[in-house]
Amino acid sequence: TSNYKNQIWFSLSENMIISTNYKTDWDIAFESSAGGNRVILNSALGMRSYKTNYTQLSEVTDTTGLGAREIIDSPTGNLDSTAIDNWYANNTVYIINRGYSETGQLLGFYKLRIVSVSASTFTIEYANIFGTQTYQAIINKSDQYNTNAYSFTTHQQINIEPLKTNYDLCFTQYTHVFHEPFQYYQVTGVLSNMYNTRVIKISDKPFSEITMSDTLNRVFTHHKNSIGYDWKEFDLNSNLFTVNPNISYIINDSKGFYYKLHFVDFYNSQGIKGYPTFEFKKM
Repeated sequence: TSNYKNQIWFSLSENMIISTNYKTDWDIAFESSAGGNRVILNSALGMRSYKTNYTQLSEVTDTTGLGAREIIDSPTGNLDSTAIDNWYANNTVYIINRGYSETGQLLGFYKLRIVSVSASTFTIEYANIFGTQTYQAIINKSDQYNTNAYSFTTHQQINIEPLKTNYDLCFTQYTHVFHEPFQYYQVTGVLSNMYNTRVIKISDKPFSEITMSDTLNRVFTHHKNSIGYDWKEFDLNSNLFTVNPNISYIINDSKGFYYKLHFVDFYNSQGIKGYPTFEFKKM
């Protein structure tokens, strides 16, 4: 929608939306494999993290000096580049900037310590950085999913990402890193399933002319922001988005099928932004 409040999970093979949730429904997610130990921030909210030098929640009482040293997860989805990195080295406390709602409301700061991880669970403790109550939670892993999510608002584990074999694309906001000048910024676009999904970006031929031969001598990427946000451009003069007609994608899904896809519009029939129209075809 126009305020980008939704995350929409889409299957190319089924040609349908698998599920939809508000981006504010969750805060952090946990790697679901038996050997997984990574913790992921909700990039759709612009969430950031700061690693303290403390090992007890009670030692963290303010956010002094936080702004200059906050970091985000890599927009590529690389699990070796998460803001909550090798926490297991000494169980350090992290300050979590929960980011912003779709209305621009600051969602506040929490302090978090991951206590332990096993083949089946994560154990965490956390609190509002300016509050008095501490919460404990056990997050159950399930290898049928890439991640299992948790909400600081409801204090519960919540199903957000669909089964890892059931979807291909997520239409969402996410946090991108710009370098000139350096800044973290929320963009609106498409993230691909990290489970055995690969993408090629093609800008040297029209969508209608793309064939399987275009998968040869080109490099697929597993990065979840391979499609990303820049298939559209913003015109400051007209205050409108326009779709770049020269950009298409080949997507190799987790089932082994190939699709070509391109975007047609970013507005609905009433001229409201936030309603991407796209065309795709199984190859």
